[in-house]
Amino acid sequence: MAFWSRFFQRIPPANFVRAYQAFPEPDPKLPWREVPYTVIDVETTGLDPRHDALIAIGAVNVENGRVLLKQTWYSLIRPPADREPSVESIRIHHLTPEELQHAPPPAEVLAELLQRIAGRVLVVHVAQVDVRFINAALRPFGGRLRRPILDTARLALTLHLSARWSGEQPHDMPDPAIELRALATALGLPVYAQHNALNDAVTTAQLFIAQATILADQGRNNLAGLIRAGGV
Repeated sequence: MAFWSRFFQRIPPANFVRAYQAFPEPDPKLPWREVPYTVIDVETTGLDPRHDALIAIGAVNVENGRVLLKQTWYSLIRPPADREPSVESIRIHHLTPEELQHAPPPAEVLAELLQRIAGRVLVVHVAQVDVRFINAALRPFGGRLRRPILDTARLALTLHLSARWSGEQPHDMPDPAIELRALATALGLPVYAQHNALNDAVTTAQLFIAQATILADQGRNNLAGLIRAGGV
């Protein structure tokens, strides 16, 4: 009984988590261009948040339907000693233990992240991965990311299904690949060097704006419409 009591015991939120939670959420009735968004991407030591760690995060703001390249943020994150990047993951993101040993600790980076996204809608590509890692990192501080969160991979699937139902695409057309480069390229968007968290956040931000513009033309022109099309 004592074990289960400790297991389910709620951790009091840290001050930076309380400050984040105190911000009101954007009104779902707002036109999508009037909603403030922050697009994020992370790099990790692996794919399992139970055994792997965040090691980099990038973010860029989107306002009035534009990517604000003057409002970007990138930080490395020092992983715990037992969760250093594997050789396999270094081949992908090129971040070595030597580069990460002097990076700020998770608490410092997470506090800045929550300060930057407070009161804004989060946009992520394949959100289930990034959100799981960030929530796992926030757990010791009594926090988790608030919704709404928009997933550009889900938005891509919604657009694909809409095109199929409307006859713009054949009914046997396979679902689109969820790979960021493929989706951006299909819409004629530039793709920046991959597996850098800030570069991928900027590519995702451009993809999101293109998707939201198409969905608005189809009548889903407010935040509620985007949540129905690609919320998690």
